[in-house]
Amino acid sequence: MSNKVVRLLNNYTKKRDSEKKQLASESRVSRRRTMFFGSILLGVAIVLLLVAFNQKQANEELHNEVLATTEVLEDKNKQHSDLAQQIRQLNDDNYILRIARSEFFLSEEGELIFNLPDQEEKEQQQGEE
Repeated sequence: MSNKVVRLLNNYTKKRDSEKKQLASESRVSRRRTMFFGSILLGVAIVLLLVAFNQKQANEELHNEVLATTEVLEDKNKQHSDLAQQIRQLNDDNYILRIARSEFFLSEEGELIFNLPDQEEKEQQQGEE
């Protein structure tokens, strides 16, 4: 015996079939809309992630550049303070006189200058003996 289901073709079954087709069609449209807006949202998210990644790299480069520039600035400030100290010393007549006496053996009239070896030279001479 065969258990075959026979479809009845009446208004009720036709109406139910058309409702099923309409629901399937609406479901397909709804899925397409969801996929479309989902893909747009995914595209926007990817673009925003790329922009954030590029911005992070640019910020790191700028941070490294700021650190390097800060080092240079500190070196220049140290040089500036050293040069300012040198200018103050060069404006002092006693300092110039002392340098002239020690470096160029400048003497006043009747004064004798003796050049004594430095501590390192003494140690070298004692090491050679």
